[in-house]
Amino acid sequence: MGKKDEYQFDYLDDNHRFADQVNGALFQGRQVVKPEELEPADAQFVYLGKEAGARKNFRAIVDRACMWKGRLFHILAVENQTFVDYHMVLRNMLTESLSYQRQWKQKKLAHEKEHDLCIGTDEFFSGMTRDEKFIPIITLVVYCGTQHPWDGARCLHELLEIDEEMKEFVTNYRLNLYDCHEHDTFEEYHTGLRQLFEVVRYCGDKEKLKQVMDTDKESYRQIDSDTRELIEVVAKVKIKEDYESMENGDKKYDMCKAFVDMKLEGVEEGIIQGRRQHLVQTVCKKLIKNKSVEVIADELEEELSEVEKVIAAQKQVGSYDVGQICSVLANEDV
Repeated sequence: MGKKDEYQFDYLDDNHRFADQVNGALFQGRQVVKPEELEPADAQFVYLGKEAGARKNFRAIVDRACMWKGRLFHILAVENQTFVDYHMVLRNMLTESLSYQRQWKQKKLAHEKEHDLCIGTDEFFSGMTRDEKFIPIITLVVYCGTQHPWDGARCLHELLEIDEEMKEFVTNYRLNLYDCHEHDTFEEYHTGLRQLFEVVRYCGDKEKLKQVMDTDKESYRQIDSDTRELIEVVAKVKIKEDYESMENGDKKYDMCKAFVDMKLEGVEEGIIQGRRQHLVQTVCKKLIKNKSVEVIADELEEELSEVEKVIAAQKQVGSYDVGQICSVLANEDV
């Protein structure tokens, strides 16, 4: 897949998923936008540039626009394990403003080519007629971070130091933000997006995820290739090739079996952590008795290098706090 920071996957480059995302996030699952009604957006209508610093704090998985009945939907799906982009409101404002500016420039150039605006008039100086309209742009930000819910600003006013009496005079701008952490069910989705959001939402709670999967076993046993790949990237859940099957010529993956692996890995991780905690606790007791590293390793029948790591971590912590020492060792493992 390449480096995760460079990973971009056009998951919504599919009209059924695109419509499902719009309907699920904006219309609470009502089938307002139909896949067959979507058309590719002309590049002149939406600004997709990468302004300086825009992508430093997040990765965009999807950056796609579609036309629907004279309206433009622009979806930016964001995935990051650690950071929320706290200036997303400003980024969206800029993107949409530049998109409208681009539309205006196209109109202006068209009029200059046709010479159909009278010199010296309001329309001539405006570069457009009074009755001309722009295509509305609706931007949806989909946050898929797994570490914590979105805690950034959702509107311009939240970013401003502004007196209450002045608020009504400052134009506000609001994000259309979809954060799966704010939802407990995802029945409004009818494609692999449902499984994607459920896994992202509950990947930190394996018992809850098992309950969710048990209620929809058929879907989780038939995860399509694109959804499988995105789940692996976003939620860091490994779905092995061993769980692949063919259905009507398409590859499907059994995530129920992958979940068993997740639980086993969790058990193994717990065993490893327990062993480390016991080792640290025992080493600390012997250090308090002023025993040398060689003696400690010999008495515990442990590798000298492992005992040295524990002692180095203990010196870094500056105390015999077992929890803190284990944390230092865990960070060194990353």
